[in-house]
Amino acid sequence: MKIALLQSGNQGFFPRFYSDLTRTVEKNGDELRLFVPNTGINNRRKVPHQVIWGSRLNWHFHFYMYRLTGLQDIWSFFSTIDLIRKIRKYSPDVINFHVVNDCNLCIPLLVRYINNHNIPVVWTFHDVRAITGRCAYFDEVGCYKWKTGCYDCPTNNNWLTPSLVDNTRLEWKIRKKWFTIISNLTIVTPSEWLACYVRESYFKDHPILVINNGIDTSEFAKEQTNISPQILNNGKKIILGVASVWNKSKGIDTMEWLGEHLGDDYQVVVVGNIENELKKKALHLLCLPPTNIKSELIAIYQKADVFVNPTMEDNFPTVNIEALASGIPVITYKTGGSAECLDSKCGIAVEKGNRKALLEAVIYLCSHFEAYSRENCIERSKCFSLSQFDKYVELYHCVSNK
Repeated sequence: MKIALLQSGNQGFFPRFYSDLTRTVEKNGDELRLFVPNTGINNRRKVPHQVIWGSRLNWHFHFYMYRLTGLQDIWSFFSTIDLIRKIRKYSPDVINFHVVNDCNLCIPLLVRYINNHNIPVVWTFHDVRAITGRCAYFDEVGCYKWKTGCYDCPTNNNWLTPSLVDNTRLEWKIRKKWFTIISNLTIVTPSEWLACYVRESYFKDHPILVINNGIDTSEFAKEQTNISPQILNNGKKIILGVASVWNKSKGIDTMEWLGEHLGDDYQVVVVGNIENELKKKALHLLCLPPTNIKSELIAIYQKADVFVNPTMEDNFPTVNIEALASGIPVITYKTGGSAECLDSKCGIAVEKGNRKALLEAVIYLCSHFEAYSRENCIERSKCFSLSQFDKYVELYHCVSNK
C-alpha cells in the first residue's frame, strides 16, 4: 500500500514524528512519501522519501496575497497543479494530511482532485487551525466564535504574520465548504482535548479518532553520559523545560518567575531557541541552545530532577513523554492535552496560569521523589511508545480497504 503524507514544513516535532511513522510503515511492508512545498526550510532540512512541489515564487506570491486579503487557502493554483501531478504519478492509496492550510495550497483544487479519484484522506490535526478562520489556538483568549463562524479574530496569531485585513469570516466559510465535502475523510487528533473541540465543529459528522503521539521510549530510558558541563552544578535540584522555540505562549516568563522564586537550592534550565528580547529578561535561567543530537538531549533530561511544562497553548506535547521516558516526573499546566499523559504516580497538573500552584508543585515533588519514582515515570511513558504508529498503519489499511 502507498501512503502520501502532506505537510507544510520539516520543523519542530514533525521530523521525528515522520521518521518514526516511516519506520513503522516500512516495517509493515508499505510505502510512504512526504510531499512538502518548495520553501527554504524544506530545502535545507530534507528527509528521506521527500517530494518537493511548487516553486519558491509561488510561496512568496501566496504569502503576500494572504497579507493583502487575509485569505490563506485559495491562491497557490499552479503549485497545487504541480502537487496533483506528482500525487497522480505516485498513485497513493491513502493521503494523510497534517498541517496543510499554511499559505501553500489551493484547497478547492486539491479537494476536487481527491474526490474525483476517490482517495481516502486521514487528516491529523496538530492544532485547531482547520476548524477556525485563522488561529492555531484559541483557548488562551477564550474565543469560541469558530463554532458558528469566525470574525474579528482576537488572537495574536504568533505562527503567522498578521494580514492587513481581518477576513476570518470568509476564510472560515471557505474552509467549512471545502474541508467538509472531502468524501472519505477520517480525522485523527493526538489528544482527547482536541477531539472534543473537533466534535463541536463543522467536522462533527466525520469519524474522529484519538491517536496519541508516540516516541521510542526505550531510547530515552537508556542511561546517557553525554551531558553538558553547564548543568553539572553543586547539588542543586534541576528544574528543566524544553521547547523548540521559547516564547510567552510556551511559558518562558513563567520559567523565569520560577527561577526567581525557587531559591538557591534550585537551578531552572531551559533548552531551545529564545527570542532575543525575552532572553535579555531571563536573569534567573540557565539557557541552553537546542540540540539535534538526540543523545545530548536525553542526557539533559536524565540530569534533571523535575520537568516543567508551563505552556499556555498546546495539543499533546511530545516533550512531556520524552521526560517521562527519561525517568523524570512532569509538572504541567492543564493546558490543552498537556496533562493527558500523566497519572498520579508520574506527575502533577495544575490550573493553567496558576504560577503559585506550579511553584508549590515543584517544591512538593522535589521532597517526595519516592512517590514519583523513575520506574513509575518510565512505565507510564510506555503507553505512548512507537506502538502508537501501528494504529496509523491499521487506520490506513482500514480506510483504503487494503
